[in-house]
Amino acid sequence: MAIIERATQWWSRGRRAPAAGRRYALALAGGGIIGGMYEVGALAALEERLAEAGVGFDAYVGCSAGSVVASILAGGVTARELYHILDRDVDDPLNFRRNAVYAADAFRYAVRRFGRLLWAMGKNVMTGMRQSIPDMLARAERDLPAGFFSLTALERWVREAFAARGLSNRFDDLTRPLLIPAIDLDRASRVVFGRDDLRAVPISRAIAASSAIPGFFEPYPIDGRDYVDGGVGWSGHADLAAEGGADTVIVVNPLVPTLLDGAAVTPMRLRGVYSIMEQASRIYSQNLLTLGLGALAARFPRTRFVLLEPPRTCALLFGPSMSVEASRAALRYGYTSTAEWLDERSTPAAGPVLAPRSALA
Repeated sequence: MAIIERATQWWSRGRRAPAAGRRYALALAGGGIIGGMYEVGALAALEERLAEAGVGFDAYVGCSAGSVVASILAGGVTARELYHILDRDVDDPLNFRRNAVYAADAFRYAVRRFGRLLWAMGKNVMTGMRQSIPDMLARAERDLPAGFFSLTALERWVREAFAARGLSNRFDDLTRPLLIPAIDLDRASRVVFGRDDLRAVPISRAIAASSAIPGFFEPYPIDGRDYVDGGVGWSGHADLAAEGGADTVIVVNPLVPTLLDGAAVTPMRLRGVYSIMEQASRIYSQNLLTLGLGALAARFPRTRFVLLEPPRTCALLFGPSMSVEASRAALRYGYTSTAEWLDERSTPAAGPVLAPRSALA
């Protein structure tokens, strides 16, 4: 939970009245279902401190799971209200349950895709016995599935939940800017839904495009283009908020590498290929984010970039990021850990300190 040495002193001097006209933006990184739940909990705690200081968010940027949370907040629902709905399993359209991502036939859909994978490999094994495995994979390229799950259920859940709650599914109807980045797969470039020519795309479809984790989900098509997770090659997308004129950008990154220490801890090697891939992905993502924020600090010297993330010692958030079963524990941990950390840095004279675990100035 240590603050990075280059942390801005603005956060460490205690609460002070926000400067007139200052603009605050929120940038939420991806992290699957578990990461999104952590973000809701952490933001509910942070929201309380910001409200005490008379501060609210003027713009929202959300990537992958963060796009779901950001779009709900941009629509006018507070993080505290969303936390209450999720924590108490309230019968509300915004209650994120299993069918929000996995349709009723999701298992059969995935089994068919896995069967297609085995068939493609088997066919090329029979016709290329003397070839290496990479050569056989190359020959099977056109027969392999594009992913094992579809994002149809997520898009439908967002669209129907927004309609039932009276939230708009149109970027133009929002009173505060909402930007949702995704990656154009064929053009290998970032696109930003919510601005320029992509303002007309419904928010629910933009969320689906930004959430298409490669390999896990099929690329999401919109108007003849295929999109994948906005976190591919990027992390946080805080530059979008800075370009929009934000003076302070709070970046929430829920997925960090797990630090294993102690003889009783099972090493990653013995946890199987999924845990190894998950750990490697998190190492890459966090290093990318740290380097990116450092570059942004030089590029936007008048903008404060503040990074909020869980400690590396928290095993609770490590595991399949798309797990529904562990998500509510991540929700509560996000709130309690962030609230406790903020309380530890409060003083009777200065009031609550608005300081996340890590900050880059």
